[in-house]
Amino acid sequence: MVQKLKDNLRELREQISVPEYLFWWASRIFMLLYIIQTFKGDHKWIDYLLPVIVGIGTFVVFLMRMVTPQNSLFGRLSFHLQTFVDMMCVAGSVGNYFGLYSVNGTLHYDWILHVISGVPMTMLGYYLLVAMNGKKTKLTPQICACGSMGFSFIVIIGWELFEYCGDYLFGDCNQRYNWEIVPEDPFYNFFTHSAAGTAQLPLADTIVDMATAFFVTIFTGIVLYIVLRRREKKEAAVAPEEKAEKATAAV
Repeated sequence: MVQKLKDNLRELREQISVPEYLFWWASRIFMLLYIIQTFKGDHKWIDYLLPVIVGIGTFVVFLMRMVTPQNSLFGRLSFHLQTFVDMMCVAGSVGNYFGLYSVNGTLHYDWILHVISGVPMTMLGYYLLVAMNGKKTKLTPQICACGSMGFSFIVIIGWELFEYCGDYLFGDCNQRYNWEIVPEDPFYNFFTHSAAGTAQLPLADTIVDMATAFFVTIFTGIVLYIVLRRREKKEAAVAPEEKAEKATAAV
């Protein structure tokens, strides 16, 4: 266990930059403040549990690497994954901490979350794909980009199904079934003029959320492909030089 801890800390120093590491701890400090704020209020039991779970999420990659074998899926996860997990943890919690979900008018924090989610979800898919592959085969930039986007698409659809089930089974208002109509709200003004009027607002909310995350996922996948393609070309250009240096050294 001690040797495993040393190996993980060594890989952590090799993979993670100082700004990235500072972002980790800023996320953890914020989650601690959020947990303290939650426990000061009067809430349901689930409202106390969720901040704690999300707070633990800011340590999840290191914890998984510590408790799983090094040759397993979770033991091969890149530490960079923690950065994107933190993005999701903080983005979701900021809304509750500052009460942004209840703000009407020009700000729809739920929609902003779907804009943001396409990035970390695509990158989560990428790092999971790399960890699942291990060192078996070389993953091309095309496979990495398509696989990463596919994972994100699955999460996008799964999340909307989760919201629908929550509304149907527990009477929640994730899909605006009980949404308070505000005439100045651009979302309301845009969709209320459709043929079905306000009756289509729950469906419109679902489609807008999915479409937003869908297009952000595609954009992230294209950027990921470009970055990986350039890295591949750079490595291909360096390889002949290294072989020449080794040949010279052998002589």
